[in-house]
Amino acid sequence: MTPPTSAFRHAWVMPVVLGVLTLAGLVVGLLADVVWDLVAVTALALPVLVGAWHALRPARPPH
Repeated sequence: MTPPTSAFRHAWVMPVVLGVLTLAGLVVGLLADVVWDLVAVTALALPVLVGAWHALRPARPPH
């Protein structure tokens, strides 16, 4: 059975956004220079920060 659309979006939007940020950071870091290096570092740091935030936050009690 296919999950409802809202559940599907809830599960996949953030991973897709983080993947696009990572890909953009890698491409910009390889192809551009100077100011774009800061953009690349920021784009690559955001997924790391999101992962660290999820890893270090206290666990929620089960429902």
